[in-house]
Amino acid sequence: MHHPHIPGAREVAFPQRAEGPVLSGVPRQDGRISGPWHLPSDPVACRRARIAIRAVLADWQLEHLTHTAELLVSELVGNALLHTDGPLQLTVERRQGLRCRVEDGSRKLPRRRSAAPDDEHGRGLELVHLMSSEWGVEQTLEGKSVWFELR
Repeated sequence: MHHPHIPGAREVAFPQRAEGPVLSGVPRQDGRISGPWHLPSDPVACRRARIAIRAVLADWQLEHLTHTAELLVSELVGNALLHTDGPLQLTVERRQGLRCRVEDGSRKLPRRRSAAPDDEHGRGLELVHLMSSEWGVEQTLEGKSVWFELR
């Protein structure tokens, strides 16, 4: 579909449900950025983020990164849902590899920690650290962006 605000851009639509698309986003004209997609402050956001990642990676012929990207984006979205309030956004960028960013409205920075064997939480950022090429946190005007890269 054509997007009226970006000449020549096409809208990337994702699987439909009865009430409409699960997510939609507009990549930049160069095809190197997809999103941002607004995610609900609801557990369904993790599933919608995975759907977006799968679709973008298939479009960019980077399917070999799908399983890891789905896991890590689920962790970032899940952390944002657990520890922040407000709007969430997902943006996917094609660089030397892949960069996924999850933005939220909190200025509180996440921290990597070592979870005890019986802890229910505290392993997400450790997974991101171990499985990504790089990861980090950046302050934004409205909160922060937590990102990871896969190569």
